[in-house]
Amino acid sequence: MTLRVLVTGAGALVGQGALRLLRQMKRPMHLVTADPDPRAAGHWLGDVAHTIPLAKDAQFIPALERLVKAERIDVLFVGTDVELGVFAAEKARFAALGTKVVVATPRVVEIADDKWLTAQFLKEHGFPFPRTALANDAASCRALAGDAGFPLFAKPRRGARSVGARVVKTNADLEALLSPQSDLVVQEYLPDDPGEFTAGAVGAVDGSVGGVVVLRRDLRDGNTFRAYHDGSDRYEARIAQIAKTLGIEGPSNFQFRVKQGEPVIFEINARFSGTTPLRALFGFNEVEAIIDNLVDGKPITRPTLRAGAVLRVWSDIFVQPDQLSTFTKAGTLEKPTPEVMAFVTPRAS
Repeated sequence: MTLRVLVTGAGALVGQGALRLLRQMKRPMHLVTADPDPRAAGHWLGDVAHTIPLAKDAQFIPALERLVKAERIDVLFVGTDVELGVFAAEKARFAALGTKVVVATPRVVEIADDKWLTAQFLKEHGFPFPRTALANDAASCRALAGDAGFPLFAKPRRGARSVGARVVKTNADLEALLSPQSDLVVQEYLPDDPGEFTAGAVGAVDGSVGGVVVLRRDLRDGNTFRAYHDGSDRYEARIAQIAKTLGIEGPSNFQFRVKQGEPVIFEINARFSGTTPLRALFGFNEVEAIIDNLVDGKPITRPTLRAGAVLRVWSDIFVQPDQLSTFTKAGTLEKPTPEVMAFVTPRAS
């Protein structure tokens, strides 16, 4: 049986990562891509590509309903943040069409999307949490500074890839960002040693959590560009416990630093992450694990990982102008055929 899979967010790092891992699977599969932009590189990783409205457009869900019906989609993966809340709210609507949308509940998406709610969730359930105040509450921020000391760290309540984040080094810096209209959170500055970590965890259909993979990482422009696994599993049990308490369904990502030997999570993503393909290189393809669990009921177990480092590189594809023109006009492209430049190419003789 050929499994028919749709991946949205073909222009996003997350969506493209899921598509790359789907292409590695041996299971017979028909891959469909969707994105508002016909130039999204991920369109050229599937068997048929579609342009769709933006997630904020009133026609987004109706367009996706037509698409899953036309393509007879079995499984839908959400490949970009902005679509998570929409699909979480409409999951049952697609289930009625026979399509399994891999997405967390609206409550989990809301907590993960808001760094203030993330910190409150961790605190309320007795997990290590970063001491946090809202920049629109001047008294709480000043109390945090008095308790934790400088530096502090400020960032938008809702955001990703370190956009708008800043180190708060002095009282003057703190006073400059305090405002009743501010959407920032102010947090204690977590230790730099032993580094920053990203962890993936997968919620199975029976409510269990498995496939926890913790990587130490180096960041560039808010994205992981080097990742390391040393063969240890010292943080996995705690991450699995937090993911299960949160109620994760499908993929999730936890970013943390370590304080007094405990992982202190400062960001949760209720989705695949940019490091999903990196974890596959260490030995766990979470996209395949989710499909095996959804379709075959196979449990998601602890993977056997190899130690080492992943050094990330760009990849390029060449697209014929007639394909791009046809796709732009029609909104659908059958059998995209890119020319792919591998990172390592044969030397000219």
